Amino acid sequence: MTVLLFRMCLALLIVIGTATVYLGIQISLSSTPRTLSIHNEALQPFSLPLHISTFQQGVLFDDKHQHPIDQNNIILPRILAFVFPQFHADPLNDEIWGEGFTDWDSLRSAPTHNRLGYKIPRPVLDTDGGMGYYNYTEFRPRQQHGELARQYGIDGLVFHHYWFYDRKHPGPTLAAPLEALLQDGQPNVPFALHWCASEWNSKWNAPVFRNVTRYGNGMLQPQYFPKDPKDHRLRKHYQWLSRFFHHPNYIKVDGRPLFMVYRRKKGLGLVLEKLQEFARKDGFPNGLYLTVGVNKPHKHLLQIRDWTAFEEAPETIKANVTFAMFDKIVAYPNPTDWSMNRSLVVPRPRCVKKRWQRTREIAGIISAFDNTPRRSFEEARVWSSLGPESAISKFQASLSETLKYETCCFSDSQNSDTDDRFVLVNAMNEWGEGMVLEPSDVYGRQLLESIRYAKEKLRRKKCTEL
Repeated sequence: MTVLLFRMCLALLIVIGTATVYLGIQISLSSTPRTLSIHNEALQPFSLPLHISTFQQGVLFDDKHQHPIDQNNIILPRILAFVFPQFHADPLNDEIWGEGFTDWDSLRSAPTHNRLGYKIPRPVLDTDGGMGYYNYTEFRPRQQHGELARQYGIDGLVFHHYWFYDRKHPGPTLAAPLEALLQDGQPNVPFALHWCASEWNSKWNAPVFRNVTRYGNGMLQPQYFPKDPKDHRLRKHYQWLSRFFHHPNYIKVDGRPLFMVYRRKKGLGLVLEKLQEFARKDGFPNGLYLTVGVNKPHKHLLQIRDWTAFEEAPETIKANVTFAMFDKIVAYPNPTDWSMNRSLVVPRPRCVKKRWQRTREIAGIISAFDNTPRRSFEEARVWSSLGPESAISKFQASLSETLKYETCCFSDSQNSDTDDRFVLVNAMNEWGEGMVLEPSDVYGRQLLESIRYAKEKLRRKKCTEL
């Protein structure tokens, strides 16, 4: 009996021991960091090639609630860059500024240095590896924009679109490059339109000659929008836009064409409602994906202890243009004295000190800012007040931290067909305000290199290591 009892106890211990070992192995396996595949950005083949396809997952936790943030199947947000078309002759500019005027005239007439003594950027000539003083209606400069986007990891271009409803100057303005895009497909990268639904006045493209602002033949009337939903101009505007929305390279969010609006203006609500109606009848059942810009920083990406020190431009818009009409809000850090030496910085040591919810805001980043070519010498805003090195450093920090925020701080993971996460850079070629990614004699290609570096760094590193 004693021997039998001993054998039974021994068998029971063996069973318990085996179960314990098995359970320990499973716990160990479940706690081992999983391999995290990083997908290339949307809309291949325009993104940089992915050299490192996996890294070990680091699990982030919310400090307050200790909720794990799942980082499987991460996709980087799409980086979009503004493109300004005003580098070609246009009848409206001829009328206001004189025959043959382009934005190059403003730059050529500007002094070589701003009031702080820093050099005002000029384009590198095409013979030296730049783009020179191009005519943007021509094939080659538009093709070069596509090449720069692919080479440096810009996922799409956003073209400024000018359409006026005033009866003296109806329809599109400065649209020749966009019409050329429909004909020859250049730049051959994803693109969207940004409607500058604003008045066209003497300050918009005011050139400076010997530090004296020349106002040409005066100002146009302010932008007045139709008040009648049956106004034929509404349908004509959409018919013009429709050709772009159906272009295979046009950027969409879950099948909805991305249509960006410069800012809210009185009377704009009816126009947007009609454009949405036309879009739904035009094969986009969910309408357009609308965004609008505001002059303020992204509330998660700029630490502001005292918001009273930040003066935001007042909103004086009637209720028919509420933010509810838009899917996303583009938040720009204002180039004011307050923001001179600040950069977008995600709070550390972790992404979240309290549980964040993803906002409706798209982070806007300015590479630099100096509008001396468009203003008087003394009145110009010079955001890059510490010189080119400071501007490059701030741009690198802004872009890197914004990419990390969008990629690592939230659990939602999307694909190229539905992704609504964008980072908007101002701009490829806003030479009149010193915001240029194109090769220049001040920044070279360092701003472009910053984009490629920030994306490759995020691909290679764990989110917890950045």
